[in-house]
Order: sequence, then C-alpha cells, then structure tokens
Amino acid sequence: MAPKTPQWRGLADEIAREISAGTDGYRPGDQLPQIRDLVAQGKGSKTTVLAAYKALETEGLVTMIRGHGTKVRARPPHLVREHQERYVWEKRLAQQAAAVRRDNGVIDKDAGVAHDQIETHATFSAIPADEGLAERFDVEPGTLMLHRKYWHSANGDATALSLIDSFLVHEVAARNPDLLDSSKEPWPGGTHHQLSTIGIEIDRIDDGIRTRLATQAEARKLGIPMNSAVFLLDKTSISTDGAVVEYSRVVLPGERTEFRYSVPLERWA
Repeated sequence: MAPKTPQWRGLADEIAREISAGTDGYRPGDQLPQIRDLVAQGKGSKTTVLAAYKALETEGLVTMIRGHGTKVRARPPHLVREHQERYVWEKRLAQQAAAVRRDNGVIDKDAGVAHDQIETHATFSAIPADEGLAERFDVEPGTLMLHRKYWHSANGDATALSLIDSFLVHEVAARNPDLLDSSKEPWPGGTHHQLSTIGIEIDRIDDGIRTRLATQAEARKLGIPMNSAVFLLDKTSISTDGAVVEYSRVVLPGERTEFRYSVPLERWA
C-alpha cells in the first residue's frame, strides 16, 4: 500500500497546478492567499499551509517576503542555444553597421525576446592567473587577467538568465582601454567585435558541457529551486593564429535551457 501523501504536499501540488494552468488568478506577480485565509477555508492548519508555501518557494514557484506575503514568481524565458548557428551569427554581427550591432545580441536571440527587453549587468576586475587559467592561455601563472563577470535579465525581472565568467589576458585587452571598462557593456557586436578592435579574429570556438547541482548563490540568482541541476559550459575562443584569446565559464539553469545541434557529416563516396 502506497504511503499517504502528507496534507502539506497535497496542498502544495494543488497550488502548483493552479499556477501552471494560470487559473484562479495565480499568474506571475500575483499574491497568493494569506495563510490565515487558507486555514479558514479548511485547507489545513497554519503549520500545514506554511509548509506548503515553503515547498513551493523551494521549488522556485513562489517568493515569500516577510510582511508582504507570498507571490507567484515570474518565469524567465526558456533559453534555446543552437551553438553552431549561434556562433556563426555572432561573428557575422561583428561586421555589421553600428546601428545593427546596437539593436541585436545573442542573449536576446537565445531568449527569444526583444533586444530592448534585455538588461546587462557587468563587473570587471584584474586578477592573477591561477594554474588552470595559465595552462589554458599558455601564459605564466600569476599573469594578469581581465576577469569579466556578466549576467543578463529580461522583461524587467531580476532573475538571471545565465551567469558568465569571462577571461582575457589583461595586457592583450588593454590594447584598447575601452575593453577594460564595464560601463561600455553591453558592447555592440559582442566579443567578436571587441577583439576585432585589437586586431584579433576568432577562428573557432571549443565548447565543453557538463552538469552539477547549483550552489545556493547560483540557485538564488537564477531563480531555481535549491539542489536543481545546472549546465556548466566551458567556452574557449581560439584566434586565427591558434592562440586562446578568450575563455568563458557559463552557468545555465537546467530547467530552462535547451541545447540544439545539427552536425553535417561527410558523405561516402
């Protein structure tokens, strides 16, 4: 005989279905009933209702704010990353007129939202290369690196679409002082255009993808439940002369990210 579902779990599942269906006014940003109101409706004790709400918060469906009740969370866009087409498109964008570069970007392309609905958040710092970075860039450990931290949000929501740590050799980036200035972000034309200003063309991009559980900070920033899976994307950009010129570590929410590839194969004679 299957164990009986706890009352709090049944209530949480009921509300989750209503949120998913958009019924009963349970749409993004809407307020859920006060705990005392559900108790009065016979949904359970105060402890039961509180446990249900906490479960929904852990699952990323609602936000509980002390003194302000419980609200349905907005659902950030689903990201579709078609990397082969994406990277070619981004490189072509770098050669477009400034007006075209200003009004387009790969983040809005992935998210399927208007460019003016994307907000870019960036902080830059100079750090010494650890052994891993030094080996990747073929430089001495301790070499000064430009560390760029990015995250993007959409449609006025503060939830991050992804978390990006990007690295360039500081001396190389400094050939154009604007590349050291985070206030220049979002840069029209992205990294391809940035590197073109210092005479570098990216020849290829090598990706590696794996998964792990989100850290507490990542889950909070990405708006996903604790212990959710995230994708870790290692992205290495290699110049036409064979040098690693940029390396990025990207954290993507597993529940909202889809990778698509189309791989052409050589035909048999």
